[in-house]
Amino acid sequence: MVTIQTGQCGEIKVSEDTLLTFPAGLVGFPNVQQFVVLDAAEDCQYQWFQAVTEPNLAFIIIDVHLLNPEFQVEVSDEGLAELEITHEDPVLIMAVVTIPTGQPEHATANLRAPLVVNLRTRKGKQLILHESIPLRFSLLPEDNAARTEATKVSETASV
Repeated sequence: MVTIQTGQCGEIKVSEDTLLTFPAGLVGFPNVQQFVVLDAAEDCQYQWFQAVTEPNLAFIIIDVHLLNPEFQVEVSDEGLAELEITHEDPVLIMAVVTIPTGQPEHATANLRAPLVVNLRTRKGKQLILHESIPLRFSLLPEDNAARTEATKVSETASV
């Protein structure tokens, strides 16, 4: 078990095998490389993406397939090698959620820069996708006309 300090939950203990490593960090945080996914609440689709070494660095995330079951990402050969992804590996694709202060009805998910994790190796990478993919995908059902735009990506640029 590893003890980490969080801004949201205080000190918590997590199993070492739940830690995720992002060797290149995230956009804006290249030196923060270890994270853990924490459940926000029981029966909640959102989770916390908590930095292990930075207590106040945490993002709300959601599995992109909960937003759009048809969402696909083509990872470059270089990205596949970096994450050691094989055809048999379970892969998780998460989007960072933004909730404007005092305006939860305007919450959005960033589908343009998903977090891709090989669950076997626990290695992850943030990808930067084509600009046609929504940067601010509404989480409200009536605002999701853009869902059909975010179904498949054929080119990626790694971060």
